[in-house]
Amino acid sequence: MDFFQQYFIDPVMQGTGYNIYNTLAYALILILAVFATYKLLKKMKISIDDRFVIGVLPYVILGGLLRALEDANSYGFWLKTPIIYMVIFAVAFAALLASKIIETVAKKPRLSYDKIWASIGVVLILAALTQVSVKSPFALGAMVALSAFWVILLILAKKLTERFTKIKFFSRENTSILAVHLFDATTTFVALTYFPYFEQHVLPSFLINIFGPAVMFVLKFVVVAAVLHVLDKEMSKELQKKKFIKLVVLILGLAPGLRNFFRLIMGV
Repeated sequence: MDFFQQYFIDPVMQGTGYNIYNTLAYALILILAVFATYKLLKKMKISIDDRFVIGVLPYVILGGLLRALEDANSYGFWLKTPIIYMVIFAVAFAALLASKIIETVAKKPRLSYDKIWASIGVVLILAALTQVSVKSPFALGAMVALSAFWVILLILAKKLTERFTKIKFFSRENTSILAVHLFDATTTFVALTYFPYFEQHVLPSFLINIFGPAVMFVLKFVVVAAVLHVLDKEMSKELQKKKFIKLVVLILGLAPGLRNFFRLIMGV
């Protein structure tokens, strides 16, 4: 019990960051959750396509936003990491079920489940945004400017590789995922460079202590690009599974990035 308290409970309640033990445990839980969720969606006959991605994205945004609001207002245990992931999953899944039921009953193309599902998420986001106030224009400007720089660079890389090489890595979805993770790296860089924050994750913290916050850009690009390359190469015939895993990779960058973004602009 002392071990569990020290390495699992205290880091959540006190916000002291991650350690090797809870990092490995959370990684294992994530893998099992991803596998179970994929099987469940297949059983529900829900395709992992662009409609599904559009439907789920508002809940990813909601998760990052609520986590930042918890930092600002201390709403309680249920909005702390990693518990908030389970809470958002429950909310998103309940909304998905309701959306599928409405789609089945209505039988109208304009009331497809993805539109209903996304709309519910957007309403929840708008409600949460009423609690957000911008107290650090500098943080907002720095993150937007730096993120725009990376987006432009990725678009340029996509155009150049398509025109002058046979490299097909910079697809729309790969470019979007890389942009999201560079956004996450941007929020970390701004937080550690200009504000009194610290990196909570084990490996990034180790590298930042050696090379500085800018190493996050290299780490994110190299690791995420390698993962995407392997997925494209090894799962070229398993499109549904590949798209779902890529969605998970996107979520792992977007959710913490948005938490950092909202936290910084609120001056928490």
